[in-house]
Amino acid sequence: MSVDESLDAEVTRWAALLERRGWAEFALPWLGVLRVWGFVGAQLLWMLSFFSSSTTIPVLAEALEQPDLLQALQHRLMEGGARG
Repeated sequence: MSVDESLDAEVTRWAALLERRGWAEFALPWLGVLRVWGFVGAQLLWMLSFFSSSTTIPVLAEALEQPDLLQALQHRLMEGGARG
């Protein structure tokens, strides 16, 4: 699986998780903020990843560095899109 496919799968998984928990409406405006400030947040996550064994932190950091993926998540949520 390529990195792009892996990140796309993560976007789908995150959309499903947010919808299941009822957080999709709450997350939508914050995704717009993350698209602007995500790179800074990604750098912080990269630094924190050295102190954690979590495999989610690097995936999230990489996603934050790619505004197109955040936009894809935003669109999936607007469309009711955990369906992919």
